[in-house]
Amino acid sequence: MLDNLLSTVKRGAERVQRKGEEVAQVARLKMEVFQLNRELDGHYARLGRSYHAGAELDLLQGVREDIRRVEEEIQARERLIEELGGTPDEPAAAEKGGEIVPVKAAAVQAAEASAPAEPSQSTGHNAPNFVAGDGAADKPATHKPE
Repeated sequence: MLDNLLSTVKRGAERVQRKGEEVAQVARLKMEVFQLNRELDGHYARLGRSYHAGAELDLLQGVREDIRRVEEEIQARERLIEELGGTPDEPAAAEKGGEIVPVKAAAVQAAEASAPAEPSQSTGHNAPNFVAGDGAADKPATHKPE
């Protein structure tokens, strides 16, 4: 009877130890996902700055490849988290027409589809084209005290 009790306590302690290791691994993976998301934000910022500076297409494609690589790493870690029984903090993918597409990648694809392929023809760079209306935009705002 004492042996039975001892073995039950020992099995329980082993289960608690395994569960603790799984929780620690999920926490480590979530931290890695967080860091990768920060890296991803940096790549998106770099892509935007490069695009608005009129960078060559090769440079933009390189940044896009970096974005895809980081998104794949995030997805792999989130799959591991789910396999270990944890839940990812925020979804990194959305379903689009039966295909799983990273959320940020889907947003970039939508923006690219609506954006012109070439910079503004009138100015030769990526500056916005403001249309002059009544000239109010050209005049500084004045504040009249009441």
